[in-house]
Amino acid sequence: MRLSHLVCAVLLTVSACSSPPKSSEPGKAAEVVFFRTDQGLVVSDGTGKVRSSDAGLASSDWSELYAVRGTDLVAFDPATNRELSRAALPGLGRLVPRVVSESGAHVALTEGEFVRPYRPVGRKQTKVVVVNPKGSLSPIELKLNGNFEPEAFSADDMYMYVLEYLPAEAPDRYRVRRVELATEKVLPLNLRDKSVVPPGAEEEMRGEGRQSVLSPDRGRLYTLYLHQGDHKHTRDLLPGRTSSGGQAVHAFVHVLSLTEGWAYCLDLPAPYGTNPADTYALTIAPDGKTLYVADMTAKKVVVADTENLKVTKVVSLPGEYATGKGTSMSMSPDGKTLYIGTSNVVLNLNAATMRVDRVWSQPAQVHGLALDPAGSRLFVGQPGKIARVDASTGKSLSSFTTNGLDTLLHSTRS
Repeated sequence: MRLSHLVCAVLLTVSACSSPPKSSEPGKAAEVVFFRTDQGLVVSDGTGKVRSSDAGLASSDWSELYAVRGTDLVAFDPATNRELSRAALPGLGRLVPRVVSESGAHVALTEGEFVRPYRPVGRKQTKVVVVNPKGSLSPIELKLNGNFEPEAFSADDMYMYVLEYLPAEAPDRYRVRRVELATEKVLPLNLRDKSVVPPGAEEEMRGEGRQSVLSPDRGRLYTLYLHQGDHKHTRDLLPGRTSSGGQAVHAFVHVLSLTEGWAYCLDLPAPYGTNPADTYALTIAPDGKTLYVADMTAKKVVVADTENLKVTKVVSLPGEYATGKGTSMSMSPDGKTLYIGTSNVVLNLNAATMRVDRVWSQPAQVHGLALDPAGSRLFVGQPGKIARVDASTGKSLSSFTTNGLDTLLHSTRS
């Protein structure tokens, strides 16, 4: 579920930072790209020169990075490496930044090393430190009985959402709960009518290959869960409810409201959830009204309405276009074009008709897609490099080396 989940809560073992280069064109903003390596999150300019490699976490809008330096949590600008704020950390051992609130008021850190993909270890108690990056609030040191991992903060900064792994000492499943920061109480989530989920009705998940996307208004977190053959939703566990007894659900999108504290599971049709995790990807339209989930082994894209939380369409793609390995998705700023990177091609779909308009062959396996803010250039991650492609024509423009690139995450301009 991290933005990550999407996916940016990563700790690096290297710590080299370089001064940002000036733009080669006077008056033109310099490119900044974010990508993941086996070591964690790396930021480089448009030539591949590393700007930062010690960040453990990025804000959801990519405007700030967070790193543990010595005994402090430091927030800094990814484009310039300029320090923005600094806060002292309590002496609890090695701390890793996991999630940051949308307001920037809270960063949650846990002890230990960051491992990707995350695999929980058995423990009876979890220590989480919640720190204000500016140091204007006293750190909150949480000692939670059980096995927890921070997931997100509520929009009002009153709660921290966590994954609780069960059983605590030998985890094989997890559920989403919330921690009230003022009281340190661990509470269940709400239902969509804002009532609290009753005891015994909290759903437990055994998901694999989790991916997340945040809604454009930062009010919801959408997380894809796979391989859910024995899963039961809260709505089927409520008193007086009986399961429909239909086909087992192997995949769903867990929708978490960060403003109202409720959760809902949007079921995905078969064969979603039965194929390798790296053949799935999800993205959301710029207006937040439509969610797209691709299964490129099955050559299908689910289109879902985020207001009603219903699947509105399942689109079948021509089978000759891709094999599904290493799937990623991105959408143009105007919401008209959907890009799917998979195997060694990029598919260009008309979002209104969901037809494949163009297919752009790539010289190597695609490892992530990222559009520049204007939507004119598509950055395509590939083994050891990032290629620039004209977002309208697919014409290759240039490329630059990125040592150790695993997945391209984002691009912007400084």
